[in-house]
Amino acid sequence: IQSVTQVTATSYAISAQGTLDGRPLKLLTPAVLTQEDDGWHLAPTKLSFSGGEAQVGGRFTAASTAIDASLTRMPLAILDIAYPGLGLSGSASGSFTIATANGAAPTGKANVTIRGLSRAGLVLSSRPIDVGVAAVLSPDKLGLRAVIASAGKTIGRAQAQLAPLGQGDLASRISNARLFGQLRYSGPADTLWRLTGVELFDLSGPVAIGADVVGTLANPTLRGVVQANGARIESAITGTVLTNVQATGRFGGSRLVIDRFGADAGKGGRVTGTGQFEFAAAAGIGLDLALQADKAVMINRDDIGATVSGPLTFKSNGSGGTIAGDVVLDKSRYRLGQATAASAVPQLNIREINLPEGGEEVATPTTPWTLAIKARAPNQVMVSGLGLTSEWSANLQIAGQPENPAITGRATLIRGDYEFAGRQFELARGVIRFDGQVPANPALDIEANADSTGLSASIRVTGYALKPEIGFTSTPALPEDELLSRLLFGTSITNLSAPEALQLAAVVAALQSGGSGLNPINAVRRAAGLDRLRILPA
Repeated sequence: IQSVTQVTATSYAISAQGTLDGRPLKLLTPAVLTQEDDGWHLAPTKLSFSGGEAQVGGRFTAASTAIDASLTRMPLAILDIAYPGLGLSGSASGSFTIATANGAAPTGKANVTIRGLSRAGLVLSSRPIDVGVAAVLSPDKLGLRAVIASAGKTIGRAQAQLAPLGQGDLASRISNARLFGQLRYSGPADTLWRLTGVELFDLSGPVAIGADVVGTLANPTLRGVVQANGARIESAITGTVLTNVQATGRFGGSRLVIDRFGADAGKGGRVTGTGQFEFAAAAGIGLDLALQADKAVMINRDDIGATVSGPLTFKSNGSGGTIAGDVVLDKSRYRLGQATAASAVPQLNIREINLPEGGEEVATPTTPWTLAIKARAPNQVMVSGLGLTSEWSANLQIAGQPENPAITGRATLIRGDYEFAGRQFELARGVIRFDGQVPANPALDIEANADSTGLSASIRVTGYALKPEIGFTSTPALPEDELLSRLLFGTSITNLSAPEALQLAAVVAALQSGGSGLNPINAVRRAAGLDRLRILPA
């Protein structure tokens, strides 16, 4: 901030400009303080900040204070200065007045309109709404009314009165005054939900709320009901989509108790349950949900999917939380070698320097959600990737974070095929062992039958999913290139055509280097839908 002050015997005139929180700040008119008989008078002073304007003026004496202020399209991002990470978007316009005097209670009024109010998170942003607020402060009470509108339509109203205000400073009088308030809302759920900052899942669709609040601001008690018919719950992290959400709840104290919850989860799947939200949680909005899944699609990502049955719980104190359960995998899929397909949103470790008084502030990282799930599958665990098309049984424990789970346990082969160099071989046995690595990199022990005319052979896939190793054995024992020639082309290496010899060399080179190798003939064979393609000399 750069400033210039002109001083006279009875006045100060201040001009200033600079930046605040990286945004431009400037006094459009000088701030002129003039001394009067019993105090100071501040002439109406305009300032601009990040595209918005404010004007403030007033009179200050030993016995009284009077302030008049107004805002014009002031961005709500200014609140991030006092509350880092708040993430509100929109702008405020309106007027404020307040007057205090010795021996008398403060009085004042405010009329504010907020346009385009929304909150941006790591994954989602709320739908912008407009809010109008009118408040009046008298010596013995504070009253306010608010209207919420979206796309030109009124979707909510609220009103509150605090009386009598009692004794003490203004903050104490308001905090401890008897409160009565009402909220009526009928509109899209995402408008309110995304303002809460809960990122694990998103709530959208129609919702109706009728709530009254009594008690005090310091200790409020909620009463009322909430109802959702045809809402939608979606998680960008797990790929979960719950549709046709039907729920009823009631407010009690500082809680919203969900007495009935039901939703469709994939084709023929269903989720039901109960739960509660705690608005007085230590770190935000807490939740405790107990759900029962019945053939419900609960994970649907590129690398992993799961249709489950069994109990699931979601618990949080407002900062992070735990998803726990003991479920049966009715149907699931896992793609080997694609463990990094779903990556977490990066967490930035921010340290603020050059703060007042030379302090340094380290931003507290967001507490992640964690998993504590036991999963059993007697069959229908479909494993693909690395040439596999197969069905397995599994017994797994899933921990870690939803975007990058830490899986331990094992899967055992039921049946399947293995494709190598364009040929399919039937799997004979297989075990996949998960050891909790993040991202998942299970150990492989898989064997496929590769019998040919006059030859008993097998292919073994070992190592790890991100770096598999392929080996061959045969009876009678043969050199690797001869064995591959018989497996892939059904004949000895001495009988191969020049193109087949090139193809065989590419396969051998790929095995030695761990790569896929050049295989144009197999590309043509697959495109034509043929089991075997040989190119012979003319």
